[in-house]
Order: sequence, then C-alpha cells, then structure tokens
Amino acid sequence: MAAQNAYFHPRFNGYTGLVRLALIFILFAGIAQFASFGIIQAHVISYYGAQPEDVTFAFQITYVGIITTLPVQFRTYRFFNTRRYLVIAFLAGILLNTGCLLTQDLVVFTALRFLTGVVTCIIAGCMLLSIFTTLPEPKRMLVGISIFFPLILAAGLIVGIGASWAVERMDWTAMYYGLIALQVLAMPLCVIVFKEKPDVKPYPLYQVDWFGAVLFMFGAAAAAFVMIYGPKRYWLNDREIRNAVVSGVIMTALFLYRQATVKRPLIHLSVFRHGKFVFAILLMVVFYGARDSINLLYGYSAGILGWSAGDIVNAGMFNVAGVVLGTLVAVKVILVKKQNLPFLLLGGFALMAYYHFWVHLHITPDLSFAQISIPVFLQGLSCGLLFVPITVFCMASIPQTTGMTGIVVCTYARFAATLNSISGFNTLQLNYNQRHRENLSGNFAAGNELLSQRLEFYKSFFMSKGYSQGETTGLSNALVAKSAGVQSQLLTIREIFYLLGMCMAATVIVLIGFAVVSKIKTAKVERLIDRKIISEA
Repeated sequence: MAAQNAYFHPRFNGYTGLVRLALIFILFAGIAQFASFGIIQAHVISYYGAQPEDVTFAFQITYVGIITTLPVQFRTYRFFNTRRYLVIAFLAGILLNTGCLLTQDLVVFTALRFLTGVVTCIIAGCMLLSIFTTLPEPKRMLVGISIFFPLILAAGLIVGIGASWAVERMDWTAMYYGLIALQVLAMPLCVIVFKEKPDVKPYPLYQVDWFGAVLFMFGAAAAAFVMIYGPKRYWLNDREIRNAVVSGVIMTALFLYRQATVKRPLIHLSVFRHGKFVFAILLMVVFYGARDSINLLYGYSAGILGWSAGDIVNAGMFNVAGVVLGTLVAVKVILVKKQNLPFLLLGGFALMAYYHFWVHLHITPDLSFAQISIPVFLQGLSCGLLFVPITVFCMASIPQTTGMTGIVVCTYARFAATLNSISGFNTLQLNYNQRHRENLSGNFAAGNELLSQRLEFYKSFFMSKGYSQGETTGLSNALVAKSAGVQSQLLTIREIFYLLGMCMAATVIVLIGFAVVSKIKTAKVERLIDRKIISEA
C-alpha cells in the first residue's frame, strides 16, 4: 500500500481493485487512438485518395512515436506531476484527434499520427508503471504485463466495433468523436485517482538522452519507409529507398554509439552480452512476425468472402477470447512454478504451427464464419500462451540494474517484426501471385477445354437472364478472370501459411534443443559444485 500511496489519492486506500479498474479504463482511453484504424483501413485509403502503403506508413509512424518516447517516458514519469502530466497528454490527444478529423492532407495526417504515438506512449507508460505499483513485488512484472498485453490487443477490436458501426451508418471520421469522448471521460478520472503531488523524488530532465532519442526517431522512420515502400519500388533500384537506407544506417549507428558512450543511456547495450536475452528477443521477433499472419486471414475474409468490417470484428472477438484464455493459463502456470516456462514456449509455438498448417490445408473460397473462427481462436490462444512467457524470459535474462531496458528492447523487437512481416508478406504475395497467375494463364489459351466449358456455362447463364450476345461475352470473360484472381490469391495464402508453419515447427525443434543443452549445462554445474563440496569436506 505504501507504493500505491506514492501516486494515488488516500481516499482509495484499501480499494486497490477499484484503482486498477480506473487505471485500465484510462489506459484504454489512451491506446484506443493508436489502435483505431486497422479494421477500416480501406475507408481511410479511399478518404485520402492514397496508395495502401501510404496509409500503412502513416499507421506505422505512430509506432515510431511510441518506441521513440518509451525510454524517455520512463524518466519523465518520475519528473512531472503524474496527474497534470496525464491531463495535459489527454488534452494533446484531443487536439490531435481534432486535427486528424479536419485535415485531408496525408502528410499532415502522418505528422499528427506520429505525435499521437508520443501521446499514446506517455499515457500507456504512466499506466503500466502505475499498475505495477498496485501489485505485490514478486508478481509485479508478470501480472502487470499479463494485464497490459491482452488489453492492447483487445483495444483494437473494441474500437473496431465502434468503427465498423460508424462506417455502416455515417462517415468514418465520426469515429474521432468517440475517441475524443473517451479522452474527455478519462481526464476527470485522472484527477480523482491520482494525488495532486506524488510522493516521489523528481528525476532531473537534463540527465535524459534527448539527442539519442532524436537519432533513434529518424533511424526508425527511415527503416519504416524502406520496409513499407521497398517491395513496391524494387528496393535499391529506387533512389528514395537508397537514400532512406543510407540515412537509417547512419542514424542507427550514431544512436548505438551514443548509447555505448553516454553516462545515462536510454538503453543499456550490455544486455546483448547475455545469450539468453538475445535468444529471447529472437523468439519475440519470430512470434510477432508469425502473429501478423492473422491480417492475411482478415484480408481473405474481406476480399474473397466479402465480409463487412462488423463481420471481421465479430470473428476477431474469438481471437481476443483465445488471447485472454491463453494469458490466464500462462500466468497461472508460471506462478505455480517458473520452471514450467519452457513448456509454455513449446506448447505456444506448437499451437502456432498447427494454426498455420490448419489454414494451409482448409482454406477455400467459401469458408463459413464458424470455420474461420477456429483458426482465429487458435491463433489467439497461441499468442496468449507465448507473449507473457517470452517477456518474462527476456526480463529474467538480464540484471535488474538495467532498469526498463528489457521492456524497451522488446518494443523495438515488436516494431522490427511488424515491419518485417509487412515487407515479407507484401513481397511473398507479389511473387507468389505473379507465379500462380502465370501458371493459371496456361488455362486461358485458345482451345483449352476447361476454359471453353466454363465460358459456355457463364454464357448460358447470362443468356437465360436476357443479356445480349456482347454483354454475355464480356461478363463471362470478367467472371473467368475474377475466378483466376481468387484462385491465385488462395494459392498464395496457402503457400505463405505453409512457410510460416514450417518456421514455427523449426522453432519448436530449436526450443527443444535449447532446453536439452540448458539441462546438460545445469547438470554439469551441479556436478562441479558437488565435487567442490566433497573435496572441501
């Protein structure tokens, strides 16, 4: 309770559960503006008259704002008055949402989205640290993260419910009014819950590596530009991509050099000397890269099955249910015995492999809602089983003296994995679609019996509906072309999911090998200790 009294008003002494509920609502109000466009991306693209990669970059630049601010936020949280800090952040969020509502300039929208990421990080960082103070010390990291992750994932779908409702009844920009309303509700809650003057010693802001944060910001933005636009611009064949690569490498090198030399770095590079931490970060990258395949399944539902945004949100609720169930199981198992963590990793990646193979084997042009719900739930369950154990593995692999470096590097890994999945999925889809279209084009050759039968079927159908000869021929050809496009996309999705399934299976094998080697090393150390004790006796 002492830790709680440092930040929260005395009126809430003894009401820890109520405080946590208030913090969760404030957190949701803060991150809702970050996770607000995934379901209605097509509407945003149409509104700005932009290419899909332009809007994707505008979304990812928000994450650049988050990961740039995060290590700084852990310092500023101890300097500013928490209550005022949050209120000012929500006021800034309201202004940014108003700006996004009024502008139709994509460049301005992108700049506003970056600042939205900064505001989101300020609120989310405050809430993460505040939630930690309400938990017992031994369970602080585990339970705090287990609350944080499912809420971030669920926020996108919860906001998606409101967004899908809005786009079906009005202009999608009306969604901003809902985001602003959430922020207005959160501000008085901040005033009520937090003390006017927290009982903590301020952390001097001159000790924060502001220049390092600027270097990282430009490096991360350049990386996002390269990975998002690279597949469409043939990578280094494009001058802007080459310039972005050079800029990104220079900025990243300068950032790393600065972190290695300054007295108080944003992140401690010494964590990378720990082999287990590096291994855990690689698992994080693999996990998040494979997790993003769910977007291909949602895209298939919208593009091929013709689902509305509301239908996709409803299916996504099965994913959230899986995440919550998996997270509860993971937390319970780890609390019982931390040595169970390797089994959770094995089970989670094995289930992730099964999910990918299931989609590879069962995807067709006419899956039902019930059938889609199965892999969506399995994917959520595997994510719930993996996220908390991987994060705990990361944090347990480094000394406590490194502070929040583990969490910061995990967010960097999340960003890198997302960019890699965006770039990788785009590249794979372009290559596989091109190959399958070329293979299918052989069926369009004149005199092909299958093509002739299909065209005759369509022509007979349209003739029976009263269409003219010319209209019948045009419509028949269009349907054949559309059918070939759908078939090509299905084959592409199958190949991508098979590739990811094999990667997950390989990860399971690596984990088994890692567990065996760790056990052998532990047994060897125990034998050496026993020999030393016997010799001393």
